[in-house]
Amino acid sequence: MTEEVADINDFKAQLSKLRHDLRTPVGHILGYAEMIEEDLPPDLLKIFSGDLQAIQNAGHKMLALIEDFLGASTVSPEEVNVSEAQFQFRMQLNHINGYSEMIFEEATDLDEAEFISDLENIAEAGRKALRLVDAIPQRLLEKNTDKETAPKEEGQSSSEQNTSIFTSQIGQGGELLLVDDDPSNRELLRRRVKRMGYSARTVSSGEEALAILETDRFDLVLLDYMMPGLSGLETLQRMKASSRLRTIPVIMLSASDDIEMMVDCILQGAEDYIFKPFNPILLQARISACLEKVRLRQNISKQFRIFISSPGDVIPERRVAKTVIGRLNEEFFGRAYLIPILWEEEPMLASETFQAQIHPPHETEIYVGILWSRIGSPLPDTILRPDGTRYESGTAFEFEDALGGFKQQGSPEMLLYRKQGAPTLSLEDREVVLDRLDQIDKLTRYLDRWLIGEDGSYIGAFHMIETEEQLDSMLEMHLRKLVEARLAADTSTETDAA
Repeated sequence: MTEEVADINDFKAQLSKLRHDLRTPVGHILGYAEMIEEDLPPDLLKIFSGDLQAIQNAGHKMLALIEDFLGASTVSPEEVNVSEAQFQFRMQLNHINGYSEMIFEEATDLDEAEFISDLENIAEAGRKALRLVDAIPQRLLEKNTDKETAPKEEGQSSSEQNTSIFTSQIGQGGELLLVDDDPSNRELLRRRVKRMGYSARTVSSGEEALAILETDRFDLVLLDYMMPGLSGLETLQRMKASSRLRTIPVIMLSASDDIEMMVDCILQGAEDYIFKPFNPILLQARISACLEKVRLRQNISKQFRIFISSPGDVIPERRVAKTVIGRLNEEFFGRAYLIPILWEEEPMLASETFQAQIHPPHETEIYVGILWSRIGSPLPDTILRPDGTRYESGTAFEFEDALGGFKQQGSPEMLLYRKQGAPTLSLEDREVVLDRLDQIDKLTRYLDRWLIGEDGSYIGAFHMIETEEQLDSMLEMHLRKLVEARLAADTSTETDAA
């Protein structure tokens, strides 16, 4: 038997096992849904039959999709449209999760322990199926069919299961912006999407939405059509006219059932449109579909994590860095995806310092350090250098961590910028002036310590800037060169390997 035939046989065997593993949790979903139908008294069955039927329909659709995408006639991984398969599978699992959640909400007051237990079993089967769907790319490349390749079950207590069985796994990781002038609408929508597993922030106007979109990153905007001041349609038009914002997907919301209005929104660039009062299942399906597009974009792109480090005296420059990254993401769309990492955007525990929680600088691809007149705020005694000495500040911690990684492994790439010019101070307050001069002196000595070698030569250098505009153009140029060089190197490596 030739090597090519052996590879085909290995793949078909692995594909067969994958079909089996996927059918198993789907069978559990269908079986428990059928048992609930059989066991419920007629009065309760009348209430829940529609939702139970929807769960079963999604389960049967899953079985059909398994054959469509992973059928026995497939002989190579190249024949499988992995992205589309995962998208379609997740959509059906989203329906199963949503309808199960609706049943669970209505059934919590019922004295039907077996009913609740079966719903929990459906939820667990859905989670197992989702883990298998997430692992499809790895499973398709696995040759050793005797090795256990299914995702391992994570241990979870019964109490944890009871409180989290209906948390949307599909929705995890999406940051949503909710825009509506009605406070009740905002709160209801916020609570609904939170229950679906998404993070969300709310604003009350189109003007507020555009302002926050300029500084903060969101994966999806839910935008009310009718608002005083800047309407939803006008807000949408301004987003699509902006090179930075046009790629953010938008779902329009409105209590009006005007079809022409909906069509106009779609023509103006909206991804979708939902009428109020919205169906939670439909809402979740639409949100999931939009976010799936974002995930697909990210999955096909090489990712570059960019750690942005700076003390509090250069906050405007930090925003400039984010703006530059946004522009470059449009330029490199489909080839590279730049991820800014800033401590103020990370979910922090109040009992800890941010340096202990954010992504380690030395594990990123690019480190951007921006300094001016001070080295930053002190750290507590709990964070020390390996030799036991204290870091001068959080900024010093981040800088030294990145520099250590660069010296050891050549990564991250170090981009260092120092703002020129003295900060504006009132000369009437002598103590303030002396303190700031002392801070500047400390910063200079610190940089000399780390960036000047024993022979007096520079082992690292700062790019000097005077204005935000200079930082904007300089940082864009430097990041573009680094990303293009990395992409070119990867392409060359792939060509040589071929």
